[in-house]
Amino acid sequence: MQSQKENLSAHKRLRHVAIESATRAIQIARQHHAMAGQHRAMRRLTAGPLVIVQALLLPVLFCSLLLIGEPLILHLWHDCIQFWLTRLDIPLQAQQQVASTGTLSFEWIGAANASYMPSFTTKLLSALATFVMFALTSNINRDRLPLQYLLRIVCVVQALALLFFWYAPSQFPYSIPDHMRAIISMGSMLMMAIPVMLAIGYYLLDLRLSVKIVHTIFILGYFILMIPHKVVLHTLILYKMSLLYMPVLYLCLGAVFDMLLFVALYSWTVSLVPERVTR
Repeated sequence: MQSQKENLSAHKRLRHVAIESATRAIQIARQHHAMAGQHRAMRRLTAGPLVIVQALLLPVLFCSLLLIGEPLILHLWHDCIQFWLTRLDIPLQAQQQVASTGTLSFEWIGAANASYMPSFTTKLLSALATFVMFALTSNINRDRLPLQYLLRIVCVVQALALLFFWYAPSQFPYSIPDHMRAIISMGSMLMMAIPVMLAIGYYLLDLRLSVKIVHTIFILGYFILMIPHKVVLHTLILYKMSLLYMPVLYLCLGAVFDMLLFVALYSWTVSLVPERVTR
C-alpha cells in the first residue's frame, strides 16, 4: 500500500511539473507573438494615385502588345513545334497560315487517328500501374499530404479514362491535333489574363515602373517559350503511348498546370519585393 501511495505521489509530481512546463512555454510564446509585428502578407496596403494609374494602364499596354504580336508569337510557336516534330519523327505538320481565331491549324499526315487507340496490352499495363501507384500513396507520410492528393487525383483521372477506353473507345471525340489546338488556345488565353491578374496583386505595390515591366516581360516570356515545348511533350506522349493518356494530360498538365506555374512565378516575383514596400 505504501509503495502504491509513493508511486501515485510521484506520478502527481511529474504531472504537476509537466503542467508547469507547458504553462511556462505558452506564456513565453504569448510574449514572443505579442512583441512580433504583423506579417506583411496581412497588412493593408495604401496605393497612391500614381500606383493606381500604373495598375490600370499596364494591363492595357501588355494586352495590346500581345494582341498586336499574336501573329508573330503563333508563327514562333509553329516553327518551334515543327522543328521538334521533325526531329522526333512524328508525322504531324502544321499549316503555314495562322487561323483568324488565334490558333494554329494542324493536319495529320500518315495513319488514321484510330491507329493511336490503346491496345489491350496498353490498357492492362496502364490499369496495373494506376492500381500500384494508388496503393503506394497510402504509405506517404502525413507531412506530404499534398503530394498524396496530387498522385491520387492523377490515378482517379486515369482510372476514368481506362473505363471509357475499355467500354467505348470508338466514342472518344478528340484527336491529337484537337488536343494540340486546345493546349495552344488555353496558353494564349492565360497569357492575355496574366497582366490583369498582375494588376490585382502586383502592380498595386509601390515599386519602380521599370521593375514591374521587367518582371511582367519575364513571366510572359517564360510562357512564350514554355507553351510550344509543352505541346511537343504532350504530342510525343500521345503518339508513343496512345490517346489513353489524353485526359490526364489535359486535366492535370493543361490549364491547371499553367496556372500553377504562374502562381509559382508570381510568388517568386513578389518574394523579391523589398520589405519597406509592405510596411
